[in-house]
Amino acid sequence: MANPRFPASYVAILSEMLKDYGQPADSVLATVGLSSEYLDQPDASISDQQLRQLLQLASRLSDDPALGLNFGRRLTLTSHGVLGYALMSCNDLISALDLLMKYYRLLMSSAMLTLEEVDDHIVIEHKNLGPDLMNPNFDEEIFSAGIVTAVKQLLHRDSLPMELYFAYPEPAHGDEYRKIFNCSINFDQNRNAIKLPNSLLQEKPEFANPSMLKIYQQQCDKLLARLDDNADLSSSVRRMLVAENSGFPKLEAMAEKFHMSPRTFRRRLQEEGSSFQKISDEVKRQLAEDYLRNSNFSIDTIASLVGFNDISNFRRAFIRWTGESPANFQKKHRP
Repeated sequence: MANPRFPASYVAILSEMLKDYGQPADSVLATVGLSSEYLDQPDASISDQQLRQLLQLASRLSDDPALGLNFGRRLTLTSHGVLGYALMSCNDLISALDLLMKYYRLLMSSAMLTLEEVDDHIVIEHKNLGPDLMNPNFDEEIFSAGIVTAVKQLLHRDSLPMELYFAYPEPAHGDEYRKIFNCSINFDQNRNAIKLPNSLLQEKPEFANPSMLKIYQQQCDKLLARLDDNADLSSSVRRMLVAENSGFPKLEAMAEKFHMSPRTFRRRLQEEGSSFQKISDEVKRQLAEDYLRNSNFSIDTIASLVGFNDISNFRRAFIRWTGESPANFQKKHRP
């Protein structure tokens, strides 16, 4: 099993929110095996399953449809532990964003961020590589509110000249988005992203400190190495497949990368309740959906990019994964 993946400060924030909602935080924590005393420990952390259970409970008890947004905007830089302090120590915003891309797995081990520069702006996009915390829309609310809060704190600004894009229809609590973000909000888009002007990239964080940055980066490197050492095999295989640039390797080739025999590799994944085929299909599906939403590639090209030499095999697999053909999916999810 992988080590806990989230700082306990996230739970402390959620506990405060529960109190605001008039709910007994201690009894809620106890339902997932946590206590206030444990959360007070400097290195306390929790598993993704515990955070998921707490968010589900908080959502039910609070009856707050905007819980994801409100939780995300309370995630201050210091709540992210050493990575938060590293971001505050950067010389400019672009350095902080590059650092966030590199170490984002310390905050969310099953996700990644991408940064794209287009003309006079940058686009920050969040990609989930594993199970959702709650559901895709709720998770995107946490991500977008958390990133916006971080950038505001770094630059000591109350508001940002930005645009937000969400790949889902406007929810019933859409007015909360406009109230919280105070910017242009676009729903039914082809991806979930935050757009910021290039003019912000050279702005200097209030607490920039190059000498402390080196110390914090060293600590982040150690934490990342520990995360990789203790990650379950399924997560490591998933990350390797996502990063693979030369197509999708066969089970035997992947086993060799992990210095295991195919039999041992297969058994280890089975012990974790998974299989190489299952992980490979999950990654192929996610990449295929991303390409169909966000690229101008033909379906033939996308089939090849996700490891299918025969487009008819890709079409059958995609229908099995999603219940619809690639062409129909593309038509529904692209503007």
